[in-house]
Parts: sequence; C-alpha cells; structure tokens
Amino acid sequence: MGRKKAWAFLPWHFEFLSRYTPFPAEEFELQSIEKPLIQSRIDAPTSDDPLNGLLANRSSDSHEVIASILWESETEEVAFQKLTEFAESAEFKKIAITGSSSSPEEDKVLANSLPGKAGRWDKRRGRKPGPKRTEEEIANIRAARAHKKQMILASGGEWPPS
Repeated sequence: MGRKKAWAFLPWHFEFLSRYTPFPAEEFELQSIEKPLIQSRIDAPTSDDPLNGLLANRSSDSHEVIASILWESETEEVAFQKLTEFAESAEFKKIAITGSSSSPEEDKVLANSLPGKAGRWDKRRGRKPGPKRTEEEIANIRAARAHKKQMILASGGEWPPS
C-alpha cells in the first residue's frame, strides 16, 4: 500500500520540481532586482551534467523512472549511480527527444471512458467527471498539439519543451 500512495505523490512533484532553474547570482542579479525571474522568459543556463538534464526533463515518463529508481534504491549512493546511468542511457535520450519512452499516445485526459461497467477501481470517487469530448474535438486538439510540436522542432527547439 505504501508504493501505491507514494505514486500519487512522487511523479507529480518531480514534474513540479523540474521547472526549477537555478540562475547564477553574478549573471542574473540585476535582472532579479528589476522583476522576479520566475515571471521572465529567460533561457535556462545549460549544463553538461546528464543528471541535471534528467532532473530538468518535463516528461512524465522520466518522472516515473526517477520515482522508481529512488523507491528501489537502498542508499543515496546507489540512487545517484542509477540516476546517472539512466540519464546517460539511450532510453532517456529517446524520452528527451520524443517525450515518451513507450508509445506516442496522447494524454489520457483527452480520451473518453470506454463504454460499459466501470468497475471498482475506475470510479472517480467523489470528483466531478472530466469533460466529455467528441471524437472531432479530440482530433482537433491532437492536430493542434502536433502542429505546435512540429513548429517547435522546426525552429530548432527541443521536445518536450523544458
């Protein structure tokens, strides 16, 4: 039961924490006095450290792997070693490029529930159900997302955006 509860917490927080970017004081001190850096669109300082690249990645697949590695590691040293190995692996490079390691499926939020009996674990337990979208609306959203991704990649950006 512990891992099940932790999985509602860990990957979400890694997504949240991946947005943090340390800005060196000597380079950004004057800008931070003018206005908060969090409200600025500044390119994050790049790092050659693969572990920093892993921690800054916004893909949910990488957050799931980070959570698994941390959960299964006995010591900090083992976790650090496994995270560094994953950050240098071909699997992570694929996630960094495509945004997914397993399949190019869209967000689950876009899909309507399958017809039939929901079953005990598929119930939403007191929350309001999400919006029901038509197949046409889902296709339009997917097309818009694909176009946005194509424009980012065409302009030399990386996907998913960091």
